[in-house]
Amino acid sequence: MRIADEQDKGRVLEYLKQGLHDCLYLYIDVMNYGISSENMKVWMEEEQGEIVLVVMKYYDSFQIYSHREHFHTEGIIELIRKYPVAMISARRSLIEQLAPGLDGYKTDYGVVYLMDKYMKIGNPKKVELAEKEDAREIAELICSDDELGGHYTVDNLAAQLAERIQTRTGRSYIIRDDGKIVAHSATYAEAEGIAVVSGTIVKVGYRNTNCYMLLANYMMQQLVEEGKAAYTFSLSGKMISYLDKAHTRCGEYGKLVKKAGKNKR
Repeated sequence: MRIADEQDKGRVLEYLKQGLHDCLYLYIDVMNYGISSENMKVWMEEEQGEIVLVVMKYYDSFQIYSHREHFHTEGIIELIRKYPVAMISARRSLIEQLAPGLDGYKTDYGVVYLMDKYMKIGNPKKVELAEKEDAREIAELICSDDELGGHYTVDNLAAQLAERIQTRTGRSYIIRDDGKIVAHSATYAEAEGIAVVSGTIVKVGYRNTNCYMLLANYMMQQLVEEGKAAYTFSLSGKMISYLDKAHTRCGEYGKLVKKAGKNKR
């Protein structure tokens, strides 16, 4: 592998586009931020002049894509040992090959969906578009749920949310009660014609209300009106059962999450 530079950006994007649903975050981040920035670095591997692997470090995570089902894992494992990030994600088959070579990480597997159905609900007054100043309170809510926020720290996630809101590469929708944020959903990544929806959470005590329905459908309504295809990921068996009825499966993914006490940053 070698570190990619700005001259590689066009080729990298064309390569990723061929398997878009297996590398959504990677594709959108390279499109928005380029090949290198303060919090991002990209590596690539080529054979006979053709790209066969792309790896991106973004904040405290790695995103990996290869069109091949089988590949040599040594280079990626070496990178992860050099940068012991909190989370590594990729298509399920790639994570299954990486997992045996990485101590200190646990594996989770889930499903990628194209969100192609929603209910029009007008403009509910309860739903607000979050500001950068809301990022920390949102991060605290997400990190209160181990399944959704277990691989983040509050500081790290708050920084990412604030950056997305400020640069308009993501947006957060919230519902407040008595001045406190009790529900949140977001586009964690956006680019022209595409968005990834994540971070949907309703605070305990509000989960039997209509908060989830309002957030999910209002945000989808906004994205459809803007001509954006929306994707989401799920690890939860309960949510997978729901999403199977509501949307279209388009892939399977996996992630490696650093175990507690393993120098989590």
